[in-house]
Amino acid sequence: MTNKCPTRYKYENGRCVPRKKFYTMDMGGRTYTVNWNDGKNKYFDGSDFYDIRIFHNKRKQDAFVKSLKQEGYKERGWME
Repeated sequence: MTNKCPTRYKYENGRCVPRKKFYTMDMGGRTYTVNWNDGKNKYFDGSDFYDIRIFHNKRKQDAFVKSLKQEGYKERGWME
């Protein structure tokens, strides 16, 4: 069977499952944000809804990103 999943999905265990993704932003040099989507949360129009967490400490942001990666999240590219 070939992979016929849309780009927002990945082929896993014989079915298409939503991709878990995140991206980070540095805002003004003192504030850091992480935006993540579990592949299930959507707006009413079907677009992805991203949760957000704001950090004032780079080490705490890095620790949170590490925990997301351990849960299976992948960093989103700019063109996705």
